[in-house]
Amino acid sequence: MFSHSSWSVRIEHWFTFGLLKSNKKARKKIFFSGLCVSQHFGYYRVNQIQTMTREEYIRLYEKYMAGDCTEAEKNDIEAYISELDLAEFPWNPESMGDEQAFKNRVYNRLSSSIARPAKYRLWRRILAAAVTLLVVGTTIYLYRHLLPGSGQRAGMLTENIQPGTNKAILTLADGSTVILDKSGNGPVASQGLVEIVRNDNGEIVYEEGGGKPEAAYAQNMISTPRGAETQVVLSDGTKIWLNAASSVRFPVAFSGTRRKIELTGEAYLEVAEDKSMPFVVAVRDREIEVLGTRFNVNAYEDRADVTTTLLQGSVRLKAHNRQVVLRPGQQGVAGDDGKLNVQPAALANAVAWKNGLFVFNGENIRDIMADVARWYDLEVDYVGSTEGKNFDAKMNRSDDIRELLKNMELTGMVRFKIQGRRVTVMAK
Repeated sequence: MFSHSSWSVRIEHWFTFGLLKSNKKARKKIFFSGLCVSQHFGYYRVNQIQTMTREEYIRLYEKYMAGDCTEAEKNDIEAYISELDLAEFPWNPESMGDEQAFKNRVYNRLSSSIARPAKYRLWRRILAAAVTLLVVGTTIYLYRHLLPGSGQRAGMLTENIQPGTNKAILTLADGSTVILDKSGNGPVASQGLVEIVRNDNGEIVYEEGGGKPEAAYAQNMISTPRGAETQVVLSDGTKIWLNAASSVRFPVAFSGTRRKIELTGEAYLEVAEDKSMPFVVAVRDREIEVLGTRFNVNAYEDRADVTTTLLQGSVRLKAHNRQVVLRPGQQGVAGDDGKLNVQPAALANAVAWKNGLFVFNGENIRDIMADVARWYDLEVDYVGSTEGKNFDAKMNRSDDIRELLKNMELTGMVRFKIQGRRVTVMAK
């Protein structure tokens, strides 16, 4: 078995050995060998002459060599030389060796085999084109066939990456766990005299049957893995929608002067009104206090801020000895720096996930892919700078992920490589 670097050398020799039998033939074959490799091993972009056929190129090349080209034809052939794009296949020095050293070896080998024609500048241009095409072919070949991590483009993906489903993990007071998915509706467990049921709508419902003192101190937790979501109805009637990779911890029955739950990740809540017992959501070192309201909380760990979006009622945000009251249509942002900012909210965007949608307005590719990765259970890597790579997008969360990725590729700002459940974002 050959190492990746030895394959690079073998390909280099294959391209240069035996091609340069005579000066006239060599000057043609330099282009054609590189062109064939580009067509066989992969894709590259030629901005100016994408529609030129092989036969047209041969005729144009011969005219160029004879000095009979028009100015427009001269521009076309020179554009071909200068517009090859390897952005999709960056040179990997660890696996493929030093790129400049590779080019120098090819250049010297070709240079020693071709007698320089009278037009020295033209000869240098042709030689440079040969080296470029050879590097294109070698790089693409290594990426497609030999290098670890080689994968498929978004538009070529054949494996069906499924979107998230309704699934959750219930952790009971004694630490035991129950997996809840679409195959298991009906009674789930009992905590004191509180029955836990999964109904036909997929909701996990806590039904009080009395015996509140015994159950009040029992804490349960419901969590969703990546690629899952669920709905919970607490014993007081409060409804919680949990997004992927999220959790909520709560007493199976409420008692005392307030109803307190702990949240990680993202959730949408419709809190049952009880003025005598305010409802409190603890998120990291922040608290959200409500009476009766509908709101969304985004507190994923990969975000520095905790964002609360209010749809109905009123909430009081508390963080770092500061507090602020939100009104419907407002969004409160509690940062790690202790600041509490209030701003107008795009309500439909904030709760799009709960309504089965992805909606992004001018969001950076990293933020978009963080949401996508949680829902489709993907790992994401980045190559190149993602600064300024912002997108507007809307799609159903039940859709094939390829549609979203292909649409973003059409902007020309990013490319995607997919291998299994790992997506590499290549920024241009």
